[in-house]
Amino acid sequence: MSSAEDLRGYLGRLLGWTNTSAIDHALRSIELAREHRAQLVLCGHGDLVPLAYGLHRRALGADTPFIVCDPRRGNTPASVRSPANYADAATAFEAAAGGSLCVRRRRPPHDFSSLVARLRDSCQVQYICLDEDSLQWLVRPGPIEVPPLTDRMSELPRIVDEYVLDAIVEVAPPRSLALTERDRQWLIEHAATRGLSEIEKAALRLVALRSSINMSHAAARLGMASVSLTRWAARGRLPTYSYPASAA
Repeated sequence: MSSAEDLRGYLGRLLGWTNTSAIDHALRSIELAREHRAQLVLCGHGDLVPLAYGLHRRALGADTPFIVCDPRRGNTPASVRSPANYADAATAFEAAAGGSLCVRRRRPPHDFSSLVARLRDSCQVQYICLDEDSLQWLVRPGPIEVPPLTDRMSELPRIVDEYVLDAIVEVAPPRSLALTERDRQWLIEHAATRGLSEIEKAALRLVALRSSINMSHAAARLGMASVSLTRWAARGRLPTYSYPASAA
């Protein structure tokens, strides 16, 4: 489990470092969820799973399970890019024992009603619900609402820098990494217009690319197909880069 300072700092990244009232509110919500006295509801636009995963790692610890239950994704193992997913609610619940189970309200599993009943009686699983509309939730102390990045343009450079540091830890580059100012500016201009989750994804892929001997090596470290990574880089017009002859 991370320190209270680290958790508060991550909430600042999500909500705004100067938005102390929202951070304090989020800390109360997380504490209630830790004690299994309330569900943790995370609201906002875009893919909220990476944000929920970040909260989980800092609130419960990276060694505790974080399971997503999304019937559209099927059964997929955890990777550098994403947490494990189970389509079946019962299977997801068992896998999440001692950790967190994450469900999208707009995409619940087919046996969701039975899952809710089990969650109410369990002290072993923390429940995280993702939703774009916080108004339909009557929970206390209330949902954690992630504001749009358009309201936080002045904080974008700091947000990008923190996600790059996270990516370096996650990917564990085998050699020294040298992101250029052009790379950083690309992250700010390209990924940041699409939300926090896109910044996190882009930073992870960029760090893998810049610290690998070639595209195939980077894709393998990320657990994705080389052609998919190549297409992603081309679509985003990633700054050109000359790969080294070998890696340490």
